[in-house]
Amino acid sequence: MTAKVIPVEDRGRDRVEEVQEAPPPGLLRRVVVLILKAAVPLALLVGAGLLARELFMTAPIAEREARPRVPRLVEVVEARPATQGPRIEAWGEVAAARTLVLRPEAGGTIMALSDNLTPGGLVREGEELVRLDDREQRLLVAQAEAEIRQIDARISIEQGQQERAKRDIERLPRQLTDAQRLLVLRAPQMAELRAELAAAEAARERALVDLSHMVIRAPFDALVLDEEVALGTMLTAGSAPATLVAADRFHVQVAVPVSALDWIDTSAGQVLRLTQPGVWPDGAFREGRVERLTAGLSEAGRMAELVVAVDDPLSRLPQNRGKPRLLLGSFLKAVGEGRQVENAVVLDRAYLRDHDKVWVMAKQDELEIRKVEVAWRGASEVLISGGLAPGERIVTTSLAIVAPGMKLRLGEAAAIDATGAEATSAGGSGG
Repeated sequence: MTAKVIPVEDRGRDRVEEVQEAPPPGLLRRVVVLILKAAVPLALLVGAGLLARELFMTAPIAEREARPRVPRLVEVVEARPATQGPRIEAWGEVAAARTLVLRPEAGGTIMALSDNLTPGGLVREGEELVRLDDREQRLLVAQAEAEIRQIDARISIEQGQQERAKRDIERLPRQLTDAQRLLVLRAPQMAELRAELAAAEAARERALVDLSHMVIRAPFDALVLDEEVALGTMLTAGSAPATLVAADRFHVQVAVPVSALDWIDTSAGQVLRLTQPGVWPDGAFREGRVERLTAGLSEAGRMAELVVAVDDPLSRLPQNRGKPRLLLGSFLKAVGEGRQVENAVVLDRAYLRDHDKVWVMAKQDELEIRKVEVAWRGASEVLISGGLAPGERIVTTSLAIVAPGMKLRLGEAAAIDATGAEATSAGGSGG
């Protein structure tokens, strides 16, 4: 610290000032310590920053490389040619082909009933079902026959009278007119008797007809649908004691979409296979033939109705023994083959994507999204008439994201099968 020269006369006053300007002894030390505490961290920070800058400037730069695309693993099936028409599937209800409501033409008390005249019973053609009390009708027949015999006797007497009149005419001295001759020969009396005879014979025929109505017989082999009769019941003419359905044939009313009519031949008796899944044994079926197409559409669903005839529905004939019987009111599944489409490809419906597109694995193992023409849409299969060729590989795997040209690959087993198939095909063509 530099010494300051102070004059003598001012020494006392300036001494006081010198004492006031001089810092305390420990203050300088504290200042130095604070400066050192602040300078050391600052120096460290500056050194670290310089070191980080040097490392950043001299660090190697990583080059960005393109990530290779991994082909997606998929499963495929080969499109196969359609060797037959589309498989048409529909459902139908079994109904009676002919229904007969028994309505007696004459009334009477029931005297006898057939044991088969019960719901579910089978009656034969000509079998006596109901016999009514016919005593009154038999009396009327006997009365008419007695009257006929009386008239026949009177005619015989009148014929004798005519023979005698002829002899009397021959002895007359003069000729008679035609009118006189008819009167003498009793022609009007004979005409009257013959009219009475005709009336009596008609009455007998009427009595015989009424007598025949006392017995009700089955007009054909039939199944009894319902009956409301009992011994002693008084039937009136026109009542309905029972209902029969023909047992030789049933109908199945099959409902099909209107669009399916173009594929079904309704005029040539196309054969349909009928099954009842879950009820009939596996593999059991009956065959029916399309008989006709009804005139209108069904109220439920606006579907067209095919009438399919099934012969011997109760399996009574030897060739149908062991086959399932058809029950009225049951629902059957009808399966038939529609007309064939030329150069068509059959494909599972699940492999048809939105807007009639399919995913094709092209030869370069790339995805191709292709629009196809669908000729027929079935419940499980579709027929494709354009846009797809037999043998092309159809991708069956569901992919969340697809894009044309996306690389695909097959599993090892599929690749081995494809390689083996190609080798076999090549060997076959070479031979």
